[in-house]
Amino acid sequence: MPKTATVGAVLALGASAFLAGAPAGSASGSGTTCPSGRVCFYFNSVFQGARADDAYTDAGMGNELFTDGPTVRNGWGVHINNNAASVMNNSGHILYLYTEPNCDARSMVGGGGLFPGTRYNLSAFNAKNDISSLHIAGTGDCIHRDHSWA
Repeated sequence: MPKTATVGAVLALGASAFLAGAPAGSASGSGTTCPSGRVCFYFNSVFQGARADDAYTDAGMGNELFTDGPTVRNGWGVHINNNAASVMNNSGHILYLYTEPNCDARSMVGGGGLFPGTRYNLSAFNAKNDISSLHIAGTGDCIHRDHSWA
């Protein structure tokens, strides 16, 4: 199991790389591993339970559901917004996470970015079940509970 990095360093790096050239949203399979080019949220800590994986073209966090991975997993069908316990950043870009909608800077988790290829239990940032928006660095766009990319 990888070591958990500091919140600030991890969150600062993840977002910028995610949007540039990110693929369109699509079904990502039934496994528990986070596919390449995606940011994956897990319903439970330690990357367990149902998974929801996002690309910049996906719907807002209030519309996206934990419907990736095996259907028998805990949390299947639940909205991502304020329900994620762990996250993996396989987007190739820096990802910023926020506890409020609209990527409100006052609610940035850890004050930094989540580097590409990293994974974290959100409880390490006091953000378990409290993520309401995300930002991919360098894009100016925010994915949150009231936003849709479609």
